[in-house]
Amino acid sequence: MDYTSDGDSELEAYGSDTYALLLSGDIEVMNDEGLYRCPFCSDEKDDYNKYDLLQHALGVGAAHDQQVKDKVDHRALAKHLKDDEPAKSHSPLLQPIVIDPQPPQHNRDDLFVWPWMGIIVNMPSEYVGKSANRLKEHFSRFYPVKVHHVYSKGRPTGNAIVEFGKDLVGFRNALTFENQFENEGYGKIGWQEKEHGGPEPFGWIARADDYNAPGAIGDFLRKNGDLKTADGVEDEETMKNNKLVASLSFKVIETDMHIRELKSVYQERTASLKRMMEQREQQLQSYNQEIQKMQQLSVEHTKTIVDENKKLRLDLQSMTHELDARSKQIDELAAQTDCDRRNLELEKQRNAMKFNHLTLAEQEYQKADENVLKLVEQHKREKETALNNIKKLNEKLHLTHKLQLDIKHLTGKLEVIKLTPGNETSESGKRIAELTEELRDKIEEMDYTENYNQDLIVQEKKTAVELQEARKLAIDAIQRFPGQTSDQAHIGIKMIGELDLKAFSNVCRQKFPKDDAEVESVKLCSKWQNEISNPNWHPFVAAMVNGKESEVIREDDKKLQELKEEYGEEAYTAVTTALTELNEHSSSGSRVSFPEMWNYKEGRKAKTKEIVQHVIKLAKASKKGR
Repeated sequence: MDYTSDGDSELEAYGSDTYALLLSGDIEVMNDEGLYRCPFCSDEKDDYNKYDLLQHALGVGAAHDQQVKDKVDHRALAKHLKDDEPAKSHSPLLQPIVIDPQPPQHNRDDLFVWPWMGIIVNMPSEYVGKSANRLKEHFSRFYPVKVHHVYSKGRPTGNAIVEFGKDLVGFRNALTFENQFENEGYGKIGWQEKEHGGPEPFGWIARADDYNAPGAIGDFLRKNGDLKTADGVEDEETMKNNKLVASLSFKVIETDMHIRELKSVYQERTASLKRMMEQREQQLQSYNQEIQKMQQLSVEHTKTIVDENKKLRLDLQSMTHELDARSKQIDELAAQTDCDRRNLELEKQRNAMKFNHLTLAEQEYQKADENVLKLVEQHKREKETALNNIKKLNEKLHLTHKLQLDIKHLTGKLEVIKLTPGNETSESGKRIAELTEELRDKIEEMDYTENYNQDLIVQEKKTAVELQEARKLAIDAIQRFPGQTSDQAHIGIKMIGELDLKAFSNVCRQKFPKDDAEVESVKLCSKWQNEISNPNWHPFVAAMVNGKESEVIREDDKKLQELKEEYGEEAYTAVTTALTELNEHSSSGSRVSFPEMWNYKEGRKAKTKEIVQHVIKLAKASKKGR
């Protein structure tokens, strides 16, 4: 329907000004590249050819849901395009394309140029030497892949080649393209009958005669294509698909066999590991039972020795009493004869020697008894030494604090007495002297306490250094046992302050493509590991936790807030956990990650006792493995 047929009176009433501006060129329709654009659609940025722009103007002018002004402007544009259209422009290249719904027919033995190509000859001058995209857009309903202008000696010939791809769908599009021209009488036969004359363009699909023909078109076809039958291409595609299916089927079978082998190996290793764990559990129970038996025997042996010593002591006391009684009897008979005296004297000497020997024996038994008791208590004292040192240090610190308060109190009293008027009497002087002496004693006592505290601190540091060296030696020993970094007690080596890459991998898989997620997660983890190692960044604040002052993460830290907003809670938790671990467990204050023995079951640093037990177990397991 022509919406410009209502007459000039309607244009004069509603859009005479717009039409006049279009005629005068004040409103531009065509740009410098020869493409058309609607001047009334501000949101429309697409380029048109003249026919498509005319269809757009007619459609908007007839729409019922448009504003009156927009409809009148588009009707004026349609009239301007029609008035400006050449009277003889009836070329099928510029007319609406109606695709034949019936699939075109061809002979099975026909040779076509492959990739499938269509030939356009005798193109209108407005398309010659212009952008090939205009032709591609015009024939877009045939789904062309590319459009090429044909040149001869560097000059356009007015002909073009349209590529339709290499598959059978492209072949059908090429045949439909040829059928469209044939139906209009502008196919290859029409071109030959009109003896290459006339203003209309002609088109057909490229075949063997075109491929072998001399000239620019034949040169282009031979350079960019081959001759094949449609059935041959279809057979090739079928063969390729069959090979691909067979290859994939073989891979599926091979993969399935490999999975079954892996499953069998997994089951065997699982059973072997289960047996090893059961043997290890039995060995551990046997070891514990042996230790208990040895401890019980040691207690019983110690008790037996103590009981025997008591019995020997009683025997010695009984013999001593008996010797005393005999010595008294000898003294009563001393007055008898000289011979008796000499005998008595000799007897006394022998008794004295026996008594000395018995006394020495009793002393030796007492020493042995004391040594046994000392050995029993020595282990207990060694365990309590560290706790006593800490307790003494706390007591001395408390005493120091008390002395400081007393010194301040006495100093305040002394200053008050000195500054109080009317206290210049001898009694005031005596009071000042007493306070001064007491103050001097307190200061000396505090100096002594501070020196003692310093000695305790030095001893405590020395013990801590020795303990840290022992932990390092334990870590080195455990690292010599590959695959044995943890056991049923969940004791192993943990890198304090090292970020968990898994947390960043989970985030990056959500934010990046699958192929880039792993690389991005490594970059992000490395970046934040460097941030943690930066000593100039201190995202902590002092706070009271469970009645004790300690450092906690600053919730308003800018870097951590940006991390949380951009990458989520999981990445934020990983970074704050690493920072907290370094702040709590790094003795030197460094931000560099380091290995530490860790109790994974209870989530804390392993005790020295647990480390020693763990090293012994690993050593025994290694010996049994050899």
